[in-house]
Amino acid sequence: MYLFPKRCSSQDAQFVSGNPVSADDVVFSLSRVIVLNGDMAWLLKQFGITEASIVKIDDDTVQIGLQKQYAPGVFFACLAHAVASILDQELVLEHEENGDLGQSWLKDHSAGSGRFIVAEREQGKETILTANPYYSKKVAPIQKVIVKNIEEPIEQAVSLEQGEIDIAWDLQPDDVMRMESDPQLQTFSAPLFQLRYVAMNMTHPPFDKPEVRDAVRYSIDYDGIMEYILQGIGTKIQTIIPQGVFGYNPAMPYQLDLAKAKQLLQDAGYPNGFEVEFICLNHSPWLDMAMKIKSDLANVGIQVTVNPLDYSQMVKKVMSREYQMFLLRWGFDYVDPDAVAKPFVHCDSDGEDATVKILAWVTHYCDRERSKFVEDAAQELDTAKREEMYRQITNEVLDNGPYAILDVPQKLFAVRQDIKDLISMPSLLSNEFPVLK
Repeated sequence: MYLFPKRCSSQDAQFVSGNPVSADDVVFSLSRVIVLNGDMAWLLKQFGITEASIVKIDDDTVQIGLQKQYAPGVFFACLAHAVASILDQELVLEHEENGDLGQSWLKDHSAGSGRFIVAEREQGKETILTANPYYSKKVAPIQKVIVKNIEEPIEQAVSLEQGEIDIAWDLQPDDVMRMESDPQLQTFSAPLFQLRYVAMNMTHPPFDKPEVRDAVRYSIDYDGIMEYILQGIGTKIQTIIPQGVFGYNPAMPYQLDLAKAKQLLQDAGYPNGFEVEFICLNHSPWLDMAMKIKSDLANVGIQVTVNPLDYSQMVKKVMSREYQMFLLRWGFDYVDPDAVAKPFVHCDSDGEDATVKILAWVTHYCDRERSKFVEDAAQELDTAKREEMYRQITNEVLDNGPYAILDVPQKLFAVRQDIKDLISMPSLLSNEFPVLK
């Protein structure tokens, strides 16, 4: 159970309407998530939170009851997600349609207490933000921000170089290399809270043999992928918790070792290798990475057929569990090791009754005891003990799991030289942006 006292300052927080932020708004906003039960509502519901467990104690305090005890980091990380944003109850309900609690209206409007307000939005094209005059902290010197949807990276780059935009954040390595010599531009990168990985179906022979899974991991030219395919827009990693997140394990035992890979295949009864279908997304860098891995595995006799799919086909194929090997990425939903331990490791049943049906389930990496250990790690209050539990979890996946973890992707940015105090952040889950001058 958590008590949240209202944080006051010389000027209490106000919504964009000018209404004060109150305990009633907190109760309404969190209860609204449970009632609407949208795609991300599970972030709160996983703790057993219900409408009845969100209670106003007094005008300055809200109590949230959880079904079990959890490590504070897990709960607070989920509470920091946008789904738990505090909204202006009065303003939202003024725009309610057919019991949607203002959901349709909020797609193009603001009802929060942040630094900017959605002034205009043309879906898929442009969003205009204006400064919130009621913002309780330092007022932003920038009064208007225009966010343009420019899908092609090269078009973003050209627009930036010609002075049509100030910041571009979906660039390719070649664009950034060119911009580094332009005195009018600054370039930098930031890690994303994502992992790129290869997954193997453990019920599909020969991936049911741990020696074969290790052989695949020892056959991949990780450095070649980083240098020639990703061109530096990835940071090599082999465990499921990236650097900067609690529980990070720097172990990196798998290096390109063809002799060892061949010996492992021979030990598993596949001295001449085998054939396998490898599915991936049908665009860069996924197809390029898949073709590189195909070439790598061919060096030990594993004959790969690459089958590129669009995203919807890919998800359908993976979730059907009717695949042999796939290449994809996983993004964090919240900044805590539980956000990767659950999807990559938790599978308490190989059937439809599984509590969690994500990566461990789709790869048939199932074990009730291991799943219980993941649950225990999320609930452990002793920080040192919890860190040790995640070390054990990451080592278990590293040694016996169905994955070859490749890298943490990097996002490339470029900014006009006159934009100051801009910092790169690994996730937009961060709430406090620096003031731009």
